Amino acid sequence: MGIKVCMIGCGGFAQLCHGPAQLRLRDSNPDVELSACCDVDPQVSRKYSDAFGFERSYSDVREMLLAERPDAVVAAVPPAMTSAVGSLVLGLGFPLLVEKPPGLTTIELGQLISATEEGGASAQVAFNRRHMPVIKHAMTVLGSEFGPGSVVRLDYEMVRFNRWDSDFSTTTVHAIDASLVLARSPFRVAEISFQVQRSGDLEAANVTIDAECASGTRVQIKVLPVSATNSESATIHGVGQSIMLKIPMSPQSHGDGSVEHWRADSLVSSFSDKKFGPVDRLGVLGETGAFLEAVRSGTPFSPRLQDCLQQVTLMEAIRTRRRGTMNFERP
Repeated sequence: MGIKVCMIGCGGFAQLCHGPAQLRLRDSNPDVELSACCDVDPQVSRKYSDAFGFERSYSDVREMLLAERPDAVVAAVPPAMTSAVGSLVLGLGFPLLVEKPPGLTTIELGQLISATEEGGASAQVAFNRRHMPVIKHAMTVLGSEFGPGSVVRLDYEMVRFNRWDSDFSTTTVHAIDASLVLARSPFRVAEISFQVQRSGDLEAANVTIDAECASGTRVQIKVLPVSATNSESATIHGVGQSIMLKIPMSPQSHGDGSVEHWRADSLVSSFSDKKFGPVDRLGVLGETGAFLEAVRSGTPFSPRLQDCLQQVTLMEAIRTRRRGTMNFERP
C-alpha cells in the first residue's frame, strides 16, 4: 500500500531542506507518493510542486486535506501558525510531522495534544538534531561506553552571527532538545539567566540554562545569538572519558560535523559527517524517513508532542525573559 504525503508550508526552509528530503525518499521508496503541497501563496505552492515532484498544489489547507485524504502530512509553517495548522490536521485525523517548536506556549502545545485526542491521529515533532549522523553516533558511543547515570556533565553551546531576531527562543529550543537527548534524562530543575546585548534599537539576549537531570547529570546550555560566527557544539564528560561533538547547524555550516571519544587523555575513536549530503547531515532526511516508516508500520512516533513539555516550557520562559529556577518535579 502506498503512502500519500501532503506538504503544508512551502517557504524557504521547506525548499532548502524538506523538499529535497521528500524527493529523495520518493525516489528510493516506490510506495511513497508526493500527493500535494499547500502554501497561502499559490505561486509558492506551484513552485514547490514543480521543484520536488508533488502532483498537485493548493492554497487552502482544509481543501487539500479533504480532497487528497493523505496518509501522512508534513507541516513547516511559521511558529505563530503551528498550533492552528497542526490542530486542523490532527483534528481531521491525519498523522503529522510538525516542525519545531510544537506551539509557542505550553497552552498551544496542549491544544495540539487535544487535537490528537479529538482526531485519533498522532504527531512527530521535527527536532532534526535527533537524526543528525553526529548525534546518532554520539548516542551509540554513550550507549556502549557510558552506563546509566555515568554522565557527569554536559555542556551545549549554540552560537550565531547577527541574529537580532525578535524571538530567538524558537531556535534556542533546538539546543534544549538536543541537550535532553544527549543527557538521556529529563531535567529535574533548571535555572535560566540572561545577558542583554544592544546595538542601536536592536536588542538580543545571551541565555544560560543550568540544569540538573533526574539522573544526576549536570547540564549547561549557552546560547549567544549575536556573536562572531555560526557554530554549535557539545561536550559530554564521564569519569575518565569524554565525547566532543561539532554539530552542523545549517547547510552552510563551516567545516564538517564530528564526534571524538576520548579516554584517559587518548583519542579512542572519531567520526565525521563529511560523506553525507546537506539534508542527511542536518537530520531532515532521517526525521522524515523515521516519520514515514512509523506511518507505514504503525509504530509510535518519536518524539511525540507529549515528550516536548520541558522544551516548550523553557522556550516560553526564555521568550518572556523569566529568570530563576524551574522545578519540573513539582506536582
